[in-house]
Amino acid sequence: MFGLLFLVLSCLGSPVSVASGSVSRTKPVGIVGGHRTQQGRWPWQVSLRTYSYKTGSWVHICGGSIIHPQWILTAAHCFLSQEADPALYRVQVGEIYLYKDQTLLNASNIIIHPDFNVFTKRFDLALLKLTDLLVISKDVRPVSLPEDNITFNSTDQCWLAGWGRFLDYVPLQPPYQLYEVKIPIRDDKTCRRAYRKQKRRDKTRIIFEDMLCAGTLGRGPCTGDSGGPLVCWKSKRWLQVGVVSWGRDCSSRLPAVFSRVQSSLAWIRQQIE
Repeated sequence: MFGLLFLVLSCLGSPVSVASGSVSRTKPVGIVGGHRTQQGRWPWQVSLRTYSYKTGSWVHICGGSIIHPQWILTAAHCFLSQEADPALYRVQVGEIYLYKDQTLLNASNIIIHPDFNVFTKRFDLALLKLTDLLVISKDVRPVSLPEDNITFNSTDQCWLAGWGRFLDYVPLQPPYQLYEVKIPIRDDKTCRRAYRKQKRRDKTRIIFEDMLCAGTLGRGPCTGDSGGPLVCWKSKRWLQVGVVSWGRDCSSRLPAVFSRVQSSLAWIRQQIE
């Protein structure tokens, strides 16, 4: 799991003018293999923090996304338990630098997906409710969720941003700026086959229907990117299709695995409504 108990200063990038969808589609990018983003590019991107007594500060552990003026979507494994105390966490919004502005927001509730399984990593989703409503601006606003009937594939323009490591043992360096990478969604069967090949002795399927694969060799999430949103440009808007969940070797050999947002739409809407 990319973000589990990860309490070091690590970060990743985000681009410009998200409303227009004007993303450069030729410039080489990658979080592992990526480039710095610009302010306001991914206005829903947030940093989830927990307090470190070692550093005496609130440090980044996971990413997340604003899906409602008072709700953050992230990964369940970012929290220490099913009964996580919201007082132990803070959220930074509207910033591309992790520690430039320490204005952190409080949470009033954390809801772990009822079907989350720490062993199979199924339904690796959690919702965090902020104490107060966010003030919506060009740098802070929710991302849209997809409808059930929309399909996504390798031809879609999909992007990932985060504050995670560049490589397995290479953390992000000051000034801890958000990074971004354009990655393709991978076919389920191909991804399942690739993971089985890496685990020859265990023929059990480990890529379930509530998961999706995305990324290429050397382009994708790493430690510290867990909980971050995978978004695709579709129907003239950005839609969040996945939440960073798990992978191997920081995207160096296999595609990363995301929680499929469309598999949990009913649960998400029930909580925030």
